Amino acid sequence: MRCKVLLGVLTYLTLAGCEAPLVLDDVEQARKQAIHRTDRIQAAASLGDKVLLSGIGFILNSNDSASTWKRTQPVQMPSFIGAAICPNGLQAAVSAEKQVWISIDNGEAWQINDLNTDEAPQFISCGPNNKLWVAASFSTLFSSEDGGEKWKEKTFDEDLIFTYIKFFDQQNGVIVGEFGSVYTTEDGGETWMLKEQRVPNEFFPLAVSYLDRQHGWIGGSNGVIFHTDDGGNTWEKEQTGSMAPIYGLSASALGVYAVGDFGTFLERRTVNNEVAKWGRSTLFETRSYLRALAPLGNDGIVLAGGAGTLQVLRKDSSGELVVVNKGEK
Repeated sequence: MRCKVLLGVLTYLTLAGCEAPLVLDDVEQARKQAIHRTDRIQAAASLGDKVLLSGIGFILNSNDSASTWKRTQPVQMPSFIGAAICPNGLQAAVSAEKQVWISIDNGEAWQINDLNTDEAPQFISCGPNNKLWVAASFSTLFSSEDGGEKWKEKTFDEDLIFTYIKFFDQQNGVIVGEFGSVYTTEDGGETWMLKEQRVPNEFFPLAVSYLDRQHGWIGGSNGVIFHTDDGGNTWEKEQTGSMAPIYGLSASALGVYAVGDFGTFLERRTVNNEVAKWGRSTLFETRSYLRALAPLGNDGIVLAGGAGTLQVLRKDSSGELVVVNKGEK
């Protein structure tokens, strides 16, 4: 009996000695990367060489036009849904937890500011005068003139969601919201006027981008994009050739682009002065959604979304966009 016990112990020790050690080096290395495979990037903002991306539980900063990234991952894991960069360099990210995170040192440190509201924030932007604006549910706006420390709340008492706000200069701005509603201001946001002509079919805007006061694009479900060239007095539906929901739009001197579900990346082009048409880019393939995009000056664009997808595209010598950085996957 004693021999059997001894034999059993020796067998166990032999098997234990043959078991391969658990190696976590690759896991630790992945954690140190700025971009993770599980990242869900929700919003992007850019100004000069500075780029700010925000996502579910993290913020990414770049000070070299999206060449390298710094990651901030708060212990609280807030769900960041919007990003903005002010002309004075202030960076801001708004979260579903009704907080605005502010950095004045390019993302090295962040200050948390509560909106103290029952409404759900949807979008954040910064005007030419460095005034921050947050669009929210129940036709509510928040504004801050002191870098996010104090917030002024304004509601239109309408049961609709505002999803976009932008100021073109210190006086003129636009809000876009649920049911195709478009509001404009000419006095810095003190008063707002509802446009008589709404976006057709009580459209819900999932993505909005204005190039200037006259030219804007609004995207939504089933690949639908509407365009105005008269400041929202009229809207025209544009053919995209896609049925994927449009989650992000970018209109700048670089061009007009859209991103959406199933890796959708669309570019709007005008050839030989013909009617502008949307076409799907084949520069890269991803099965994940794309939601965030922002121009990199006049020669590049950054776009990002789920599963840690982050792409940087720049124009080559022929003026065509090419992939220069596939991001960390």
